[in-house]
Amino acid sequence: MSKKSTNHVVPSSSGWAVKKSGASKASRSFDTKEKAVQYGRELSKNEKTELYIHKKNGMIQEKNSYGNDSIPPKDGK
Repeated sequence: MSKKSTNHVVPSSSGWAVKKSGASKASRSFDTKEKAVQYGRELSKNEKTELYIHKKNGMIQEKNSYGNDSIPPKDGK
């Protein structure tokens, strides 16, 4: 079974970048984190993948799933 690709909003030397998991180069770079998150969300929605948003120190701040979630919400929605 192949592991599904994920997108990451990460700090970079020029500000913020959106990178695919395992990629050495960024998909796209941005001046602000807000612009990077916006792009990352749209990209992940289109690809039906997960988006990891990192803090400036590299730690994961937030995780969003835009694909088929293997663990659905407990309320069934």
